Amino acid sequence: MAFSRLGDADKDVVRTCLVAIMEGPWIEDWEFQTRLGIDRDALRELLAAWPLLDDTTESSPARLAINNCMNEVCHGVPIAVEEWPRWFKVWRDEVGATYRKWAKLAGYSHTGLR
Repeated sequence: MAFSRLGDADKDVVRTCLVAIMEGPWIEDWEFQTRLGIDRDALRELLAAWPLLDDTTESSPARLAINNCMNEVCHGVPIAVEEWPRWFKVWRDEVGATYRKWAKLAGYSHTGLR
C-alpha cells in the first residue's frame, strides 16, 4: 500500500487533489468516470473513509482515484495560477513531487513529470 507509506503532509496533498477534482469545475459528470476510472460517488466514499485507503491493487478505487486525480491536477485540468490557492495549500511543484513519490511507491516507473 503505497498510500500508507506516505507521510502526513503528502497524504494531505493527495486528499487535496481528490477533493479538488471531485468538487472543482473542471470535469463534467458525463466524463468523470471515463477520465478517472471511478465516478463521483465512489470518490466521495473514499474521502468519507479517509485516511483508510487501500491502494494495493492496480484496479482498486483508491489506486484509480489517487493516480488519476493527481494526474489530472498535474497534466489535465487547466487550473489557473490565480485559482490555485483556492484549492491547494502547496504549489504545483510540491503536488508533482508527492505524485512522483506515491507513484514510485506504487511501482509505477513514470508519471510524465520530471
